[in-house]
Amino acid sequence: MISEISSSPESLKIRLSERNKRIEEYLRFLDEGPLGKEAKFKEFQTTLEKLIFAKEELEEAWDGTPIPSFILDKDLKILRCNQIAAQLFQKSFFELKGEVFPYLFWKDEIWQEEASVLSQTKGYSCFPAILSRLPGSFHIISKPLEKEEVEKRVLYIIDLEALLLPSNFTSTRATPNLQNTDEDRHLLALEGGKNGVWDFYLTEGKAYFSPQYARILGFDPDKFPNNFSHWETLVHWEDKEKTRSLIQDYINGTIESHDLELRMYSLTGKTVWVWSRGKVVKRDAMGYAERVVGTHLDITERKKAEIRTEAVLALNQKTLGLESEESIVLLGIRYAMQLTESEWGLVRIRKNETIEKEIGLYTYKDETSSVYLPLEAPFSFPKSSRMLQLNFPLSDDADVELTLANKRTDFESTDHKEIQLLGSELCQVLLRKRTEALLRTSEWNLQSIVECSPNGILILQDAKISFCNRSAEIFLEKKRSAIINEEISDIIGIISGEDPYELIRQIADEDQAVIGSLVEKKVVIANGRKKWLGFWAIEIIYNGKIGFLVYLNDMSKTKETEGQLLQSEKLATIGQLAAGVAHEINNPMAFIQSNLDTLKRYNKSFASVLRLIRSSIFDENATGLNPEILNLWEKEDLDFLLEDTESILEESKDGSDRVIEIVKNIKSFAHSDKEDCLSSANVNELIRSAVNLIFNKIKYESEVIFSLQEELPFISCRPQELGQVLINLLANAGQAIEEKKEKGLFPEGIKERPGKIEISTNIKKSIFPNGSDAIEISLKDNGIGIPEDALSRIFDPFFTTKEIGVGTGLGLSISMDIIRKHQGHIDVESVKCQGTTFHIYLPMTERKDDK
Repeated sequence: MISEISSSPESLKIRLSERNKRIEEYLRFLDEGPLGKEAKFKEFQTTLEKLIFAKEELEEAWDGTPIPSFILDKDLKILRCNQIAAQLFQKSFFELKGEVFPYLFWKDEIWQEEASVLSQTKGYSCFPAILSRLPGSFHIISKPLEKEEVEKRVLYIIDLEALLLPSNFTSTRATPNLQNTDEDRHLLALEGGKNGVWDFYLTEGKAYFSPQYARILGFDPDKFPNNFSHWETLVHWEDKEKTRSLIQDYINGTIESHDLELRMYSLTGKTVWVWSRGKVVKRDAMGYAERVVGTHLDITERKKAEIRTEAVLALNQKTLGLESEESIVLLGIRYAMQLTESEWGLVRIRKNETIEKEIGLYTYKDETSSVYLPLEAPFSFPKSSRMLQLNFPLSDDADVELTLANKRTDFESTDHKEIQLLGSELCQVLLRKRTEALLRTSEWNLQSIVECSPNGILILQDAKISFCNRSAEIFLEKKRSAIINEEISDIIGIISGEDPYELIRQIADEDQAVIGSLVEKKVVIANGRKKWLGFWAIEIIYNGKIGFLVYLNDMSKTKETEGQLLQSEKLATIGQLAAGVAHEINNPMAFIQSNLDTLKRYNKSFASVLRLIRSSIFDENATGLNPEILNLWEKEDLDFLLEDTESILEESKDGSDRVIEIVKNIKSFAHSDKEDCLSSANVNELIRSAVNLIFNKIKYESEVIFSLQEELPFISCRPQELGQVLINLLANAGQAIEEKKEKGLFPEGIKERPGKIEISTNIKKSIFPNGSDAIEISLKDNGIGIPEDALSRIFDPFFTTKEIGVGTGLGLSISMDIIRKHQGHIDVESVKCQGTTFHIYLPMTERKDDK
């Protein structure tokens, strides 16, 4: 049908060419004969009219053909089209002229590819059109125009759904003798759809196939044999045994109908999936099936979609287990080979253009099915008759090359699209698999780091321990099984009485994690042992629930070392104060010694009088007061001695009290605090005690000015530690004033003691982040000041601006640690040659039982 329609314009051209040849011969005859110019012109005019008529006839035939026809230039632009072509696109000829035909006909994703194929085709070509912008099923016929100076081609669009069967079809094809009118109508209804009808006469070996059936397999309906043997050759080799068993079951009477999927070969060798349904319509007298009628429906696209969906699900399923990357790639190659019917496939994974892996697969045909076997390295590839190769990006520096080869037919654009989708999915799965492997490795590494961490790590949820590491087991001296799922308060008890879980919540809420400092607490663990632990916590989500990540640091040894260091610093401070303290003790002791010498002399006088009085008392002959006693009383001036003795004793008592106070202060300062408990103290008293200790060292150069707020509340603290802080600051102030005096930086004419140390206390409101109040201690001096470049380092351990041998460089560092341990903070301001001011802020933690 198609060939007959498409040849009519060509036959008209042949006829026109023959007429032209006869006209040329006739004109040559006229030139050679006796006829005149008039006869020649008349004959030429008649011939020209015939030519014009023939041209009009040819154009009418072109416009009248029912097949959309186009003439394209070398760039595939439309030069001309017939009327039915304009109707097909619902545009006029003038709107179509100059348009690029592939862009007009095919969809965006494929038109460039089809244009390339069409341009490279030199001869006659006929192929199905897929992904057309127009609704329907089409075939494209293309042929270059010969004897044209400019390259042109004629193109026809065959609408497969609009073709009508020839009127003599029933006379040229053997049509089965249908039983009745109802069955006739049923077959006609099936023909109107997309079902191909088949009719097998099993006992005679005859068959009937409808025109649509032939078209499903790509055959010309007029040339498709109504022959069962020929039909059997078109059954896919893997389904031959299935179809033979099916026919045998019909013959044996074991089945009445069937409904299954089969594969058939098309005219070009392409595999076509069909949905086959059939039923016995006639049996012989013995009950054997004589005639079976059924339909085939082309489900190739649906099957490819199913295979593609199955591939996506199977590939993604592989990522859930511990499947290797090689097994995932092999599965992807297998599905790619199924979709394209290729004999072998190969994947190369490259990184920085260097091949990392080569994984291949080929098909081996056994008696009934295809077996997929991996290609073994080193690869020796079979001879490739047809090949499809695509590249897919895997990461920034890696890609995947997928090669398929040896398909029965040429690779089509649909194969390219199918593999593009499958390859992209394969790369996504590989990337996800690699990412999951990295995550597992990272998780293992993180778990190893957590387990090997020297810090104890706990995760708390609802006050219960959900996780602990090995270090936590060591710190808490319990097995993990005895820690997990236990209340934190059953594992750790804080000696100060705080609830451990509330402490951890407070640490996390107050952003201690951001500050990075540990909250130090002395605790008692489950076995009764006491130790120092540092706490750090942050809120996290663990197993979908909010909890707290807690770091524990065993600080017992650190605390012991700190205590030793603190005590050493105290002793060093006492050593520095020794001369001054000795002088302070020496003064009262000197006048006490002098007073004792005086009392010794007085004692002799008292003894003489008392002995005389004693002898008079026991003298039996004495008749009254012995005048010698009175004489001796006056001689020794006992009245004065008695009065002076009282004064001497009072003065000596004051001196001894002063010595006792100095010794008491030294003893208190040198005494080590009990770390597991706090005591109540008055800040003003601590300041006075510190000044008493240091006074002899600073009194010659400095004047101490107090501005202490009365009736300050008691605070819970370690008094000796705070006393050390104050002594360190007072000593530094005294040294700064002394250095300034030595350098002559005080104004001239100033009095003998130029230095001033001002100490003040007061209450500050809402100083701390939690809004609590603080007691502020300010200590200001007018000494040499601290250099600006050293100001940020003065609290660093072992940093000092003094000469070698003067100080340890630990005073301010220890002072900072002591203030932090009391949950306070210390600030410093300094101006060179003007002085330095330290501000200490201590939290007000007065208790009801404080006195």
